[in-house]
Amino acid sequence: METSAEFTVAELSGRWRSPVAAEVFPGIFGVDDFWLHSPFWAIHFNAYKDPGCDSRLFELIITGMFELLGPSERTPGARDADFSRTKVCLRLFDSGLVAGADEVKAGDGDWRPGEWQDVSHGGCSILDLPGVDECPREYDLLGLARSHGRDEDRLYFGQRHHDDLGSIWTRRAPGLLDYYVVRVVGTPPQVGDGAEWGPAEWTHVTSSYTLTPDDRRHS
Repeated sequence: METSAEFTVAELSGRWRSPVAAEVFPGIFGVDDFWLHSPFWAIHFNAYKDPGCDSRLFELIITGMFELLGPSERTPGARDADFSRTKVCLRLFDSGLVAGADEVKAGDGDWRPGEWQDVSHGGCSILDLPGVDECPREYDLLGLARSHGRDEDRLYFGQRHHDDLGSIWTRRAPGLLDYYVVRVVGTPPQVGDGAEWGPAEWTHVTSSYTLTPDDRRHS
């Protein structure tokens, strides 16, 4: 399936989730869960040490607003898109990450496994996660691969690594990622954690970052 730059913001509207865990960085496997409802966007991301999603590393939610721009001049089949970042919330599961976050004084500097913290200001440097003060906007790409049925549409985002020219918050993503998310129609792909946990719960976390007992049963 080839990606296209010819799509409207209305075609993006909805929830998009990873069908399988992808190796997003060497040794780190992730599940992306996006919500696009113009002008708003959110991502719920879960990271693991293994492709089977048995050993959790961290969980992340970012919210903001987005703008769809024109076709990319560098990447065929992609459009430029800007994603503002207004809220960043994080929780850690790995003991090494907890100790590292305490050491760099991320959040309030007092991390406990499985508890949310607001890192909107300052981010978490051990995860190379900037706050909105350093990264108010991501200069991204989007490519849509249409299928015969909407539930098989694939959406590709821009590459997120650093290179000599900078990162996604200092220059436009240099190309599309190899992995993708699929449009959620009905039941979302049951991969990793949080499939039953949708945008309503994500926005609850980012408004309070305190889970209720019912939330904890689904996280």
